[in-house]
Amino acid sequence: MNSSDNNARVEQQEIDASARWPVLVFFSQALAWLVIGGALQLIAAIQLHTPDFLGSCAWFTYGRISAAASFILTYGWGFNAGLGVALWLMARLSAAALRHGGWLVVACKAWNITLGLGLLGILLGGTTSFEMLEMPRWVSLMMLVAYAAMGVWAITTFSVRNTENVFASQWYVFAAILFFPWMFAVAQTMLFTTPTRGVVQAIVGAWYVNGIHGLWFTPLALAAAYYFVPKVTGRPIPNYYLASLGFWWLLTTLALAGGARLIGGPVPSWVPTLGVVANYLAVPAVIIILTNFFGALRDGFGPAKGSVTFKFMFLSLVAFFFVSVLNLVLSNRGFAVETQFTFIPELRDWVTSYAFFTTAMFGAAYFIVPRLAGRAWHSSALVSIHFYLTAVGIVLLVVGVGYAGSEQGRLLNSTVPFADITAALKPWLMFRSLALMLLLTGHVAFLINFLWTSWNALSQTGVPAVIANPPAMSAPASEGQHA
Repeated sequence: MNSSDNNARVEQQEIDASARWPVLVFFSQALAWLVIGGALQLIAAIQLHTPDFLGSCAWFTYGRISAAASFILTYGWGFNAGLGVALWLMARLSAAALRHGGWLVVACKAWNITLGLGLLGILLGGTTSFEMLEMPRWVSLMMLVAYAAMGVWAITTFSVRNTENVFASQWYVFAAILFFPWMFAVAQTMLFTTPTRGVVQAIVGAWYVNGIHGLWFTPLALAAAYYFVPKVTGRPIPNYYLASLGFWWLLTTLALAGGARLIGGPVPSWVPTLGVVANYLAVPAVIIILTNFFGALRDGFGPAKGSVTFKFMFLSLVAFFFVSVLNLVLSNRGFAVETQFTFIPELRDWVTSYAFFTTAMFGAAYFIVPRLAGRAWHSSALVSIHFYLTAVGIVLLVVGVGYAGSEQGRLLNSTVPFADITAALKPWLMFRSLALMLLLTGHVAFLINFLWTSWNALSQTGVPAVIANPPAMSAPASEGQHA
């Protein structure tokens, strides 16, 4: 190894040392919320086919539990994991240490305490009627302030970067970091502070939900993919020069696609039409992004064999393709009208938030945590359990919910009594609960392994130990080659 390689390793160690505590704290909070949110989601799923389950307690009625699960999985797991990965990526790609990490930890704790208050408010009955904005109104301003205190670190780290290049992962991180406060502030203002009237509320609500999936979950998942796929395969991203075109094209169209969620609703016809057109216009961007990754994935199967990061990234990109197809299918007016009150739209959002985003965060965590903790993952068995339960759970849930939704749409558009429709769906709802139980078991295995592994960092000071890169990672890669 020459002197330049030694200097690069030392630089990476120093960056990881600066990011160790903030990122590990973000991951620990994220995984705690993932387990709690997954348990609440499972309870809500069981109540759909067994209404008496925990029904005697007002805190655990379906309306509150379902809203609480959505809130926790979105802002607890999704934002903690997303920010943890984003901050580490920004530091590595900027070749700059995270400064004043103690204050970042304080901001993270403030965010999570606020989420705890929001969760308590929801369980006490203080929910709203808007999806992904279920938290009590008094929590919203606290969330916005805490988020600003966390998100500013990505911007300041980029501003003191020691490189001339700006990579695709950084574009997507910036997009997510900057889009969310704008969307959140606009939605809070138009729905609660100075509420609009009539159908405008439905339009704003659909725009916000679509924005969380398209302008938060999607950019962060792609940021992780653009960094970790070439990193673990040792293969450059083919046609990397097209990545900037794919970035601008995808995010512009996704920002306009929210209206497609209102097909058949009592809104001006141009609103859903704009959303439908935007979803179809997103197709070239999806093709560009998949073209970027296809060659790297194809050539990387050999070098990356055994890499759990590669496996999760592969699952994530397959889910990205699948959800893009679902968006097109649900943009077909005939199909959308038939399925709009079924499980199909819910499946589309779940694939985005879990099969696409969450698996990408899992893959990123499996790469990042050992470099921060200074040791390899403690239990390879728990790693395998987590991956296979995740993969099997995703397949079972997609198949079960997809079939249940299609049957539900067919029966709702017939003369079958509603009670008979509910009875017909019960086996598939139980199947869904089984899939969620498998996923939750995988989450618990991941949390145990994370705590077991990161405990090593508690006894360390200074720079973490070097985690040897596998041979594939020493090959040139177009994304973050220096990192």
